[in-house]
Parts: sequence; structure tokens; C-alpha cells
Amino acid sequence: MQHFKNILYAMNMSGEETEGLKQALSLARNHEAALNVLTLYPALPTKLQAQKEAFEAFLAQRTEDALARARQIVPAVVPELTQEVVESELPLAVGLTRYVMRHEHDLLIKEAEPTASEGFKALDMTLLRKCPSVVWLARPIAHPREKIRVAVAIDPLGQGENARDLSLRLLRTARAVADSCSGTLDIVSYWEYAYENYLRHSSWVSISSEDIVDTVQSARADHYLELKELISASGIQGEQHIHHLRGEASELLADFAKQKGVDIIVMGTIARTGIAGFFIGNTAENVFEKLTCSLLTLKPHGYVSPISAYD
Repeated sequence: MQHFKNILYAMNMSGEETEGLKQALSLARNHEAALNVLTLYPALPTKLQAQKEAFEAFLAQRTEDALARARQIVPAVVPELTQEVVESELPLAVGLTRYVMRHEHDLLIKEAEPTASEGFKALDMTLLRKCPSVVWLARPIAHPREKIRVAVAIDPLGQGENARDLSLRLLRTARAVADSCSGTLDIVSYWEYAYENYLRHSSWVSISSEDIVDTVQSARADHYLELKELISASGIQGEQHIHHLRGEASELLADFAKQKGVDIIVMGTIARTGIAGFFIGNTAENVFEKLTCSLLTLKPHGYVSPISAYD
């Protein structure tokens, strides 16, 4: 199973939301992990430098208040809990990414920036692209902990060892998150036969309708067998439901999350080998634009952030 050892919770400047903090406390308790609660704030202008000590005391007290509210709901005993207030002259996404790298955090949790409807704002998208750790963007969850619904999106036909390794890590991570709440995991995978439309409508081929149906069903069966093999290889246990659905994940996954009342969706992102930096794959990018629930993302092994840990 995926286990987190060194969790960072990044406080938003508003300090009012505590959904992510509750999730961070719960995970730190269940994984017996260290938890650092960080407030990273933009450098004060010169005219306010005299107020720096008082401002940081205010931010520290705000963290204490947020922890007290969160602990009323999640009375977690965390092995190691630290708090820090840090001034940063860098853009916040860059500063957070650099902090994660310097302190070797394996999970970053923060509240998703509020939006008018769907998707994520620029700060969060930068973290999804450039932060090397697991990134969890938390949104309010209406369900009690024992009913929180966790889903993971899997592509069993991803090419190469990196893709397979990422799928296995996604399953194990999603299982660990599900175990910290309801214990039930939804495994979602979409399939299509790319040549079906060509076979049915092209005047260049002659193939019976029965043969087309057999070909498409064979593709479906192969996809499902690959999915089952991945689940078996991951070694995950516990209650799980497999949703083997037809269509494009980029178009349908966000709708699935809404219809099924998914609270947290776990997804992978794709790094283009040989290119400095990181580009989110088209499928993930399209899904992110439509999501309204919490999102947890993993990057492939070997990913190198374009942000350096030090100057």
C-alpha cells in the first residue's frame, strides 16, 4: 500500500477553510506520518516591514484556531505536528514547490482556490504541473468521514513501464485514501475501439456487422482483462467497485464524479520524456477543467520539476 511519511498542509491566506486540514490530520494519524502546517505569505512591502513580527504572530494564531476547529471534527493524534510561517518573495506556487522539494514532503495538501464554477485556478494548476510530490487539492465534503466516496481513474493500456508503474501507484494511493474514510473504492476506466467508426462507415472496407461487433467486443474484453490484471498486481484489498465504461475519459469522467457523488478523485498526469519541465496530458487537462470535487494527483517516477529546490 501507498504510505505517506512527511505531509505538508499549505494554509490559504484567508485561513477560513479547514476541509484540507481535516483530511491532512486524518491521513497523518492513519499513516503515522509527520505533518507540517505551513503558511507561506507574499513578502510584505517596505512600508509594512515594521509590522512583520505582529503579522506573523497573527498568522500563527490563525493556524492554531484552524487546527482547533479541525480537531473538533477529527480528534487526531499525530506523531509529529509542526507549524511554520514563512515569508516568500517568489510566486506562491513556486515557493510552495521549492519548500516541498527542500523538505522532502511526499504529499502536499491545500485548499483548492475558490472558483465560480468548475476547474482550478492558475495557482493550483501550476502546482499540478510543477510540484513533484503527490498533490491534493481539497474542496468541502458534505459527507461524514465514513461515507466519503473515493474514485481512481485508470488507463490499463498506457504504454511503457512508467505508465504501468503510475497505474499501480494510483491504485495503491487511492486505496490508502479510501481506507482513511469510507473504505470503499470506485475504480473507473474508459475504453473505446478507435477504428469502429471507420469499419462501420468506410466504403473502403467490406466487413459484416457481426464481425464488427465481435471485433469491438474483443477490444472491450482485452481492455477489461488488462484492468483486472493491474488491480491484481497492485495487491490492493478491501471493498471496491469497478466501472468499466465506454467513451472518452476526458469527456465523461467529471460527469461520472458528479453523478456518483464522488468526493475525492485520484488521477495520474503524464510527463513527456526528454522535455525539461512538465506538461499535463490532454485527458487529465480536460478533466481538471470540469471537476468540482477534491483532486489528488500523482506524477510518473522520473519526473523532474522545472523549479529548482535552491537558487
